[in-house]
Amino acid sequence: MLTINLHGLGLTEALEKMEKSILSAVKFNERLIRVIHGQGKHSEVFPVLKSGVRHWLEESELALTYVETYFRGEDGSPYSQANPGETIILLKGMGPLPRAAREEEEWEEEEFAARKNAKAMRAERLRKLRRRGPGR
Repeated sequence: MLTINLHGLGLTEALEKMEKSILSAVKFNERLIRVIHGQGKHSEVFPVLKSGVRHWLEESELALTYVETYFRGEDGSPYSQANPGETIILLKGMGPLPRAAREEEEWEEEEFAARKNAKAMRAERLRKLRRRGPGR
């Protein structure tokens, strides 16, 4: 899965980077693109990059030509866990996704489960320490 990180860019720069990346992905037969735009917590009124990217995906001629569909990060997708700071793009293509993309999806699910389990174990260990109190 190709990843495009738009953190720190203005909207115009971000959309230019997306156009170049989508054209490159089409050229090299990539089907999935992860766009990391952030949640928009640092924007004053509304999430500028997040909104701009999704509006561009619905309105631009390039996106209408090459993008089959996109998945809002907050809803999750068949290809990634829920993450409000990203958008997953599925480009138009022939046939099903390549096997590597399906394997990557399975690996990401396993990694997510392992991280979640490790976090739960750390939290439980901290709870036990707090119950004992100081100096015990």
